[in-house]
Amino acid sequence: MGKKEYYSNVEKVLITKKQINKGILKAAKWIDEKYTDNNDLVLIGLLKGCIPFVGQLVTNINRNVILDFMVVSSFKGKEKAQGKPEIVTDINTDIKGKDILLVEDIVDSGYTIKYVQEYMEKRKPRSISIISLIDKPEGRKVDLKLDYACFKVPDKFLVGYGLDYKEKCRNYEFIGVLKKEIIEKGDI
Repeated sequence: MGKKEYYSNVEKVLITKKQINKGILKAAKWIDEKYTDNNDLVLIGLLKGCIPFVGQLVTNINRNVILDFMVVSSFKGKEKAQGKPEIVTDINTDIKGKDILLVEDIVDSGYTIKYVQEYMEKRKPRSISIISLIDKPEGRKVDLKLDYACFKVPDKFLVGYGLDYKEKCRNYEFIGVLKKEIIEKGDI
């Protein structure tokens, strides 16, 4: 299967690989400028979609960081969030008194990241900030401000670079708009 056929379920490329790389370098610079003291900085990635973003991000940060992950379920295989988020796998790091940077692939309604933010606040970190590769502010359903977003995008169903449709398409090197007929059909 060639790339042309492989990518045939994408209506158009919204953000190229080159643009993603440039955006992540800017995000790493923002982190370097924001966190200048010696306090522990813990990056908490929300799996699975954050993997490409956090992987590239962490290698471009010029300071020591602690990296941890959690699994939060809200979509349950659907196109839209399915009720209250649920912590499936929690972090292992003690975050009390530490600076926390929640790392998301995309923030749309905001339900999941807001839930995680409030959940982490109970553990008394020094600070909590949110960084996302993609911000879809048109879809926001909760009062939430991101501290940094690499890209703001229109309210379209996106795939690639960690973003999925029913667990597929995460490995595309770009971010693209999924064809409407794919969603209507219900599968790739």
